[in-house]
Amino acid sequence: MSRKPRKYGDTGIYHVILRGNNKQNLFYDDNDRFFFINRLIKYVDKSGIDLYAYCLMGNHVHLLIGKGNYVMSDFIKRLSCSYVYYFNHKYERTGHLFQGRYKSEPVETVDYFKTVYRYILKNPEKAGLCIWSSYRWSSINCSYVTSESINKCFLYEVFGNKTNVINFLNQHNNDICMDYDSSELKNYYDDELIILFIKQLFDNKNFVDIFICDSDKLKEKLRILKIIGISINQLSRITGIEKEIIKNA
Repeated sequence: MSRKPRKYGDTGIYHVILRGNNKQNLFYDDNDRFFFINRLIKYVDKSGIDLYAYCLMGNHVHLLIGKGNYVMSDFIKRLSCSYVYYFNHKYERTGHLFQGRYKSEPVETVDYFKTVYRYILKNPEKAGLCIWSSYRWSSINCSYVTSESINKCFLYEVFGNKTNVINFLNQHNNDICMDYDSSELKNYYDDELIILFIKQLFDNKNFVDIFICDSDKLKEKLRILKIIGISINQLSRITGIEKEIIKNA
């Protein structure tokens, strides 16, 4: 079945979602997140894209961008390829990291812009992680991002001022827009809990290091995790280890 053609809007503003292949986590530690943000800002500047909001979740990323009609595909390609090269090199892996082509939807009205903006920044709350104001990896909170990186002039044209932005974000809402899928948000929440549990179980703060060991020790760890009740699919998704290896451990 051929895929649907991408929808383009008159405003050039888009809500974009980058998804981990097979719901795989895109970030294993804070250095991964910092690297992604660094590349995001780099290619925003190079492409002339306007960046209004972003939020890094475990297995997907939300972006709210402008001036996207003619350069969005190239911008996403540069960003994703740069991060995949870094990620595969760091974790000694090969193959796809992102799932297929990115998802996008045009944002055609001021009201819907506000809806998408709030939806993106409150994604951690929807996933059950924390309140939006304490989440480190969104555009409104990450101190790593300079004031020039986000198009605040446009945001203040829409909202009026920073106080209005905060008040709007704090409003109770049932915002609906293009979603990564509520079941996948639940998977993300579950994955984060499992990763935290595994770190505590093996007393290691670096999740990836837990599985860098000889074959016998790796099989022993995988057997323990399977006995505890973690599924083969989930172990494969969060570790990147092939299902057959986990199954035979």
